[in-house]
Amino acid sequence: MRGLATLGTTLTLAIGITLSQATTATAADSLTDLGGDIPYGWGDTAVAAGKVFIGMEDRIVVTDTQGAVTATMTGVSDVTSLVAAPDGSRVYAALRYEHQVVEISPADLSIVRRFDLSAYACPSRLALSGQWLWVSYSCAHYPTDGVISLDLAASTPQPVRLPLDIFEDVELSAAGNTLLVRNDKLLRVYDIQGGVGTLRGTIDADDYNVYTWLDAVVTPDGSTAIVSPGYSGNDFDAWDLTTLTRIRSYGTGSHQLSVAVSPDGTRVAASASAGQYQTPLLVVFDFNTGVKMETVAQPSALQLLPPSLSFSGTELFAVAEGYPNVRHYYLWRLHGATLPPCKMTLTGPDTSGRFKKTTFTGQLTRPDGTTPGAQTVTVSRRSWGENNFEPLPDVTTNADGTFTFTNVPGVETQWTYKVYYDNTADSRSCSASKVVEVSGW
Repeated sequence: MRGLATLGTTLTLAIGITLSQATTATAADSLTDLGGDIPYGWGDTAVAAGKVFIGMEDRIVVTDTQGAVTATMTGVSDVTSLVAAPDGSRVYAALRYEHQVVEISPADLSIVRRFDLSAYACPSRLALSGQWLWVSYSCAHYPTDGVISLDLAASTPQPVRLPLDIFEDVELSAAGNTLLVRNDKLLRVYDIQGGVGTLRGTIDADDYNVYTWLDAVVTPDGSTAIVSPGYSGNDFDAWDLTTLTRIRSYGTGSHQLSVAVSPDGTRVAASASAGQYQTPLLVVFDFNTGVKMETVAQPSALQLLPPSLSFSGTELFAVAEGYPNVRHYYLWRLHGATLPPCKMTLTGPDTSGRFKKTTFTGQLTRPDGTTPGAQTVTVSRRSWGENNFEPLPDVTTNADGTFTFTNVPGVETQWTYKVYYDNTADSRSCSASKVVEVSGW
């Protein structure tokens, strides 16, 4: 058996770091171009020290928390999983075909240590709880796959293997004294002490008429798992990890793909798809009540990569891919995703004549239903067949949140009008739109 090699900061020279000028980002949601080359189905993210790390095929792209690219780390490849220490002091990356896990300092983007996992080839997914890093490994043509732990407090961590044999498609999540291992139809729940896991129990998909478990994540206190049944249309649920019973449902029928829980435990985010030819969605739920707080349409012609959801405070990040399977990628940032959204309405005629003045009315309301006072609402429009909205003059609401604006449609046969109110300190943005068909004069 080949032991772990723990190398010092001299290995920093083995990677390249390209710094970029940060660009100014608005408070609104943003989409950052990452270029190409993410192995299919990967594209994990982690957030530490005010930086977002995105695993690409031969590099790690680093952005600030507004989504602006600030650096690129080279000298790494096939980054299948990323996890950040809760205090933001370290980020760990699994390099699948290098058979390594690397420890990164977010402060200067140096690789502090490399852990050689040749004896446990192809590290796939990572989970972190306290000083223990849990690593699943799976490699084609190898006799067994499994899970190991590494004591990060040791100068030379030695792997401790979890006593189970599993094969491919393994996800890990850990918090407190709980480790969750998802593999196809089984969720295995472990008590973890000193890097050793003791099986607490299992949750079998077959017992609940579920085809397979697609994703599962442990809440920050280790008490609850949020579990996605994937494409089966079953409930998307919370499970008590002491009693191994379902305690809450977040709804059905939207084919949840991936889930994440906010650091404060108040929100659950899930990427979802309503169907093969429909716009995929991202849904944010209240963790305690299961109430759907917001449904956000993903950017046009993009789909989210399953493992990529990451919260950082009130921000939520995900990696979106050109659809279908276009090897070009974007970092999608939802600003203030844990905040309650305001409410916006927009009404207007269904039809209008070409070059005829058309009047629209709307209302802005605070999340608690109260009136906002005079506020600025942005207005834009898009003609049929165009991807981008063009700005129109802003409008100011009345004290009760109502507003009115007029516009003259052009010769195109359809126009979409959109009103938008940006984030505030205590509420997330909201918008509304109205489609007007244009014919005659």
